[in-house]
Amino acid sequence: MKPEQKRRMRSCLSLVTLGLMLLGCSTSATAPSEGVPTRSLGPSAAADLPLDEPPPTRHTTAVVPDEANSIYFAGRATRIDATGQGKLRLHAARLKENPEQVVSLAVYTYGQGSDSYNLALADQRLDAVAKLLRNLGVPRKQIHPLRRYGVGPEGSRPTCRMADCRRIGRVELIYANR
Repeated sequence: MKPEQKRRMRSCLSLVTLGLMLLGCSTSATAPSEGVPTRSLGPSAAADLPLDEPPPTRHTTAVVPDEANSIYFAGRATRIDATGQGKLRLHAARLKENPEQVVSLAVYTYGQGSDSYNLALADQRLDAVAKLLRNLGVPRKQIHPLRRYGVGPEGSRPTCRMADCRRIGRVELIYANR
């Protein structure tokens, strides 16, 4: 092959690889499917609907974290507080009793600074949770850091219903069976 053909082939492969990576990142949040009404909503049925309630939305980006499966970090902290350590002891006991279960760790930060700072902060928090689980006797093969982060431009961050959501980050433990 000529050098120009090799360069063109590398360029095409790079573009295909980049396209596949972007395709893997393109996820959209969808709400759970709602039941479809069996009767038609004609003019008479519309009169039965309350006027003061807004129509339900199909897609939402609101986040309601599961308290039992979330380890919280205040401000710019990377150390796990006593409450978080207590939760992780319970999770470690659960994982040791159920070796067929694995836990994935998803980490979220909320507006602490630049995206690169948030990624570094998230990595440190994720490593702290994984390390404590290992120190509590959970085998490494049961812990899967997802390295999925809640960072990005302000418009892409999910809204949160917690009072101090913008000032705390969290690591969420997501269970699955092997």
